[in-house]
Amino acid sequence: MFRKTQTGSERLSVWRKFRQEFSINGKIENVVAAFSNIKLERRSIDYYSPESWPSPFEIVNEGLFCQSGITLVLASTLLNLKLIKSDQFRFDVVSNHITGTDGLVFVFDNVVYNFFPDSVVGIEFCENNSTKFSSHIIAADKLGC
Repeated sequence: MFRKTQTGSERLSVWRKFRQEFSINGKIENVVAAFSNIKLERRSIDYYSPESWPSPFEIVNEGLFCQSGITLVLASTLLNLKLIKSDQFRFDVVSNHITGTDGLVFVFDNVVYNFFPDSVVGIEFCENNSTKFSSHIIAADKLGC
């Protein structure tokens, strides 16, 4: 979806187009697949301080595509597309023992998003294959929706 050679405004346009053209019959798996090819960057977001997290629009504009940045934009996209619904969302800070990455994962309805970039896993799988350092409950409006 996003490439390193794109400007911030180009990335925002690509993201807007994706959300506007998403099929009414689209599924969560389609969104996860679209986000799976974003190149993971070095940590750029302090995942322990949710009050300092940039908005999803800032993340896309500035290209802050670390584990946490991708997770926040993915969750915002799912919410914007009405594929998930809630007033509050849970983000866990984990160290993934399989991929070696650390950062935020999105937990919703006993499913974990962005533990692997191309699929969702059950909460039990995540717990058995990672170390959880903390958990944050975030209001939907923090996700830009």
